Amino acid sequence: MSDEAAPAMAGGQAAVVTGGVVLLIAGFIALGFLFGLTPLYAGFLLLWYWGSVDMVEGKALAPLLVGACGGTATAWLLQYGAVHGGLAGVAPVLGLIVAAIYCQLRGWLPLLINRPYMLYLTVMAAPLLQAGESFGHVMAAITLATLYFGSIVAAGRTIVARRTVAVA
Repeated sequence: MSDEAAPAMAGGQAAVVTGGVVLLIAGFIALGFLFGLTPLYAGFLLLWYWGSVDMVEGKALAPLLVGACGGTATAWLLQYGAVHGGLAGVAPVLGLIVAAIYCQLRGWLPLLINRPYMLYLTVMAAPLLQAGESFGHVMAAITLATLYFGSIVAAGRTIVARRTVAVA
């Protein structure tokens, strides 16, 4: 991962890529509505992370999915503990979060405890989101985004590879 900005695209290439991204997003929105999922922001957050941080690296998708679901589940535990146990219900979850921070710093359990875990924990723990959110739907949106965007990228890479071989 580099902090350098990606090189600028030519106007025509940028227009084609923008059109493709718009179609990709429209397809995801249509699928979300088809399955009755309203927290599509959780899927778009996954796409943003995968595209911006992981540079759409295929091997990064599984840890992204697992970390996103783990962070979301921890945020749900935080909400559940607060609603059903007050401070006594929140304290064990805060202990879990401290342990997760320690694990991340030590490099333990990297499939689960990773940057996506911390990102989703932070976002999904926001009181405004927790107030009326279905965490089951959030998990479904994350899973749908992983399957949808991952499949399209994999298919695109396969097509490009076949065309490259055919040209060579």
